[in-house]
Amino acid sequence: ALPITMCYLPPTRPASSFMGRCSSAGDVVLSLATGPALAVVLAIGVGTFLGHQFHGAPVVIDARSVCGQSTDQSSALLRYELPEVIAVNWGQWHGPYTLPTERLVLCANGRDGWLWEQAPGFTSTLRKLKDFEIADLFPFLLRAWPHGEAVRGARDDGNFIWILDVDYNLVVAPIMQPTCPGRRPQEVKHGDLAPGETFFGENGVAGHYRGVARFGGEFNLVGRRDGYEWLMHAKSGYTAYRVPVAKAGEYYHSMRGAGKNESEIARNFQRCVYRDIFRTRTPLAHLFCYLRRHFGVKASLGETRQCNIRNTINEGLPRLEYCTLKEPGDSPACPTDDSDSVGKPVVHLVNWHAPGQDRCNVTLEQYDSWVQTVAGRLTSLVRSTPSENKEDARSILQGENSVLHATKSVQMDIKALRKHSCLFASEFTDQLTCNVQGCFGDGFTRQLKAAERALEVSGLEAERHFAEALTTWSQCIGSPGV
Repeated sequence: ALPITMCYLPPTRPASSFMGRCSSAGDVVLSLATGPALAVVLAIGVGTFLGHQFHGAPVVIDARSVCGQSTDQSSALLRYELPEVIAVNWGQWHGPYTLPTERLVLCANGRDGWLWEQAPGFTSTLRKLKDFEIADLFPFLLRAWPHGEAVRGARDDGNFIWILDVDYNLVVAPIMQPTCPGRRPQEVKHGDLAPGETFFGENGVAGHYRGVARFGGEFNLVGRRDGYEWLMHAKSGYTAYRVPVAKAGEYYHSMRGAGKNESEIARNFQRCVYRDIFRTRTPLAHLFCYLRRHFGVKASLGETRQCNIRNTINEGLPRLEYCTLKEPGDSPACPTDDSDSVGKPVVHLVNWHAPGQDRCNVTLEQYDSWVQTVAGRLTSLVRSTPSENKEDARSILQGENSVLHATKSVQMDIKALRKHSCLFASEFTDQLTCNVQGCFGDGFTRQLKAAERALEVSGLEAERHFAEALTTWSQCIGSPGV
């Protein structure tokens, strides 16, 4: 095992006053002149160290350092038809991101794997996975790190996130992880498994951005919770907010040339660059095949279901009984015969279906009619509410099921309007003459979101925001103002 010593600067102390010393692997001293409140010093071996000034509990060795660099031209990898490398236009202003203390990686060479474990005293150890641990990946996830509600929380005990990185390595980590003594566990994001020094190609051990990767999702423990029944799905920005890397780079350099600062560019990335539509059923099947055939992970394919992400979530998990049974996506590298499945963990594939994943299949006139219909429904709801006093409105929402149901229904209508796939399709938006998503300014969908949120408290305030959205929409379609 390779010892990694971590020294934390208390949040109450400015980084400029910190002089850290770690001695478990030799004396290492790092002086930080500037940076955020938390500084991290890591000692790896004797006389070798790397220091990073990012929030969280990082480990400096990334997957490429232990696995090496793969090539897209490898026929052994290309045969699985795995997703291409993409950027993510979501969450680029939520950083910084840093590699978590607890994680494992299955290397793309198909032979090696590495495990990062948190040791007493908030040190971390790195060791190579044994062959049987890789083969028994799913039950091993429950043995690799401490688990239980006391450690991971009731909601996320048994939940793990994963990404398929640029080099075809699979990186897996518990969603909730301990950070510092006396603090609650913190949620690990997919961006923490692929930190980006930029959001369009330069990944690192830590960075302000979600870096580039191929695919992301979750493994969720279900059934008897003994490690032998799991859900595998792709709920992640690396699924829902995919942007070609070249397109992301072009956007960044164009905005820098226009004088925009880094923060503005990151915050407006999603509003200025539309995501691609990405269907996950077949890619999930290909990745599951990759696990079994390439890494030798023992697993049996269970059911494949399509679930509506808007109404089938149960404590963050889908209710399979309300999901549509589907055929698994084809994978040319994997036969469909699963006769040797006895005694293996069963993995169900879940294809989340969310607003915006459908193809744009409505005309401008049809969408306009829908906007007017939702406006009418909102007006009717507001007129039917006895009082717009804040406290009275809350009591109505709590006590009157009919009003609550109607409010939620209108909120869902507004959300469906702003997330409609046509608003992310150039063949539709090219017909509009307005700022649709709010790229470096106010926009139609941002006004809709304001109305949706306001409806939780005040119908009149929601109606005001929606009226602003109607005015913008009238500009979009070139009609007289409302």
